[in-house]
Parts: sequence; C-alpha cells; structure tokens
Amino acid sequence: MTDAPSDTTAPTKANAPAQGPPRSRKVLWIIALLLIVGTAVLAWFRVGMLDLPTVPGGLTLEAAGLANLEQMKQLNALIWSAPQSGSGSSNTAVLPEAARLVQSGVAACRRGDTRAALDDMRRGIRLDPNNLVLANAYRMVVFGLRRDFLAASRRALTVAPKFPPELEGQPIAFFEELDRQHASRETKLHLALSWVDEMLLFPALEIKAPASVEAVDLLTQVIEKGHPAYVPALFARGLNHLHRPARLVWPESAKTPKDAAARDIGRCVAIGRRLGAGSPRLQATLAVSLGDAYVKAGRLNVARSWWQIAQNLCRDEDLQTAIRRRYAWQNEDILDRLEDELDRGRSELDHPMTDLALMWN
Repeated sequence: MTDAPSDTTAPTKANAPAQGPPRSRKVLWIIALLLIVGTAVLAWFRVGMLDLPTVPGGLTLEAAGLANLEQMKQLNALIWSAPQSGSGSSNTAVLPEAARLVQSGVAACRRGDTRAALDDMRRGIRLDPNNLVLANAYRMVVFGLRRDFLAASRRALTVAPKFPPELEGQPIAFFEELDRQHASRETKLHLALSWVDEMLLFPALEIKAPASVEAVDLLTQVIEKGHPAYVPALFARGLNHLHRPARLVWPESAKTPKDAAARDIGRCVAIGRRLGAGSPRLQATLAVSLGDAYVKAGRLNVARSWWQIAQNLCRDEDLQTAIRRRYAWQNEDILDRLEDELDRGRSELDHPMTDLALMWN
C-alpha cells in the first residue's frame, strides 16, 4: 500500500508564514490599546464601584448644585468681558439687571474705582442672591484687591497694614448680611468660602485654624439641614478636611474621622458619575483630590488608583504634571510630600482654590 502524501510537502494558505511587519505592528497597536483601556476600566470599576457611596436614585442636577453649568459658563464670560457701547451689539443688552450691575462693577474695578465697583456688585447680588456666578465674581474681585493691597504693604515694609474702608471685613461682612436677609444654601456656601479666602490670605495658624472651623460649621449646616447631596458644599468641606495639617492638633481633630475628606469628596465623585455632570477637568480634579484624601486616610493603593483615573480623564498638561509628581512619591514620605503639595496649592493666590469657576469651566 502506498503511503499518503505528507501535509508538509507544500505550504497552504492555512500554514503559510505571516504577511510581514505592517500587519504585526497593527495587531500590536490594537493589543496595546486594549490593555490601556482595560487597565483604566479595571481601575475605575475596582475603586469607583467598590469604594464610592451609594447615590439616591431620584437625585436631580438641581439638588446636586450641578444644573445649568453651561449657562453659568456663558454668564461668567459675559460678566468678565468689557461692556460694549451701542445697542445692537452690546453684550450688556442680553444681561438681566443683577448680572449687568456685577459686570459694571468688574469694569469699574478695572478702572480703579474700587468703592463704586463693590457697591455695584453688591447691589446686583442682592437682586439675585442665589446666583453662584455673581457672588463668586464678587468674592474673586475682593480677593484680588485684598491680595494686591497686602503685597504692596509688604513691599513698603508696612508693619501693620490696614485695609481701606471698602475692603475692611470683606467679603465676610457682606455675605453675613446677605445670609441673614436671604438664608439659602448658596448664600451660606459663599459665606463659608469667604472664611476660606481669609485663611488663604492670612496663613498663620492662629487665623487659619478658626477660619477653617467656621467654614466647616457653615458647610455642615448646609449639608445636614436639607441639602445632603449639594456638591459645592460637600467638595468645599472635603477640601477643608484635606488641607488641615496631618501632624497638628486642630480644634476639631478629636471628633473628625480620619477619612472625613475621603467621605465628602467620594460622595461628590459618586454624584458626578451618577448624573454625568461636569467637564473632564472637573471630574479629573475631583479624582485627584479623592486620591489625596485617601493618602490622608492611609489607603495608599486606593489613592494611586484614583490618580490613575484622573490621568485618564483629562489631558491638560498642568493636571498631568501634578499627577506625575504624585506617582513619584514613595510610601515612607508620601504624607509629607502631599502636605508640601497642598501648601503649594493654598499659596497660589492668582487662582485661589475657592474660585467656583472650576464648576463650569
């Protein structure tokens, strides 16, 4: 009987050699892309799904303080733009009276007419006291004026600088009055942020500690008295806990849980994910802050997972640089390095951390 011919005597399509490098490179790129996406998804689900708090099913954007972010962005741009003369092309014509007064105040401030500027802005805010954009503009204008006054006083070697009357006690005094006359979550939020503005300008511990305590008390009133999912207050309170020095005894340290910052910021992240709200930059900023909060809580692996999530959410170079710095921290000195990083953030007075424009930009 004759042997059957061998399968190996001639190549067929099935066992022919691969078709050269281009196809191999394409396959490798696909595999690499799948690995990157898979790693990001794994990190998101492993940490995001397991560690984030539950969000009520009926929660709305309005209840979370995340409604109308695009309109807020547009209003903010108009307020900070210069009013145009004439009728048809005027950007003033599209503004309601409250916003027009605030815009007028910003313009007067640029001309150097500080007293008139602040009067106009306060009049506008009283007409629409719950408008976060208008009140934020007032706080940022006052913050800039006070910052510049203190810088000029240091250059002049003034021992005990005294603010001019229009800046004395501001913006705290105005928001205390506004909250008495029109108490709301928004007015109380800005009053709390005004106390944080104070501690940014005066970082000495004897000012910083009581200012932080006052801010947290006000924010807790908002959260625990009807607005448990109000993201601006949750994030502000979480940042207050995060920025308290880990190695110093603060007035509230005995009753504040070690993971207080992670709880509040984690709730912000969970709400943002549930509602699909916020720009990639806002989402990444929250994720970085949550990672930092987990460092304070002693959960370093979870912290690094959140930094990885932030890195994949937003490609802005400043955020990427901040995350790369965090990746370089070693476990034995990670808390001290984080404290240094937070100190750097508080000292950034050209763009203070209390600027709510982060929400809508």
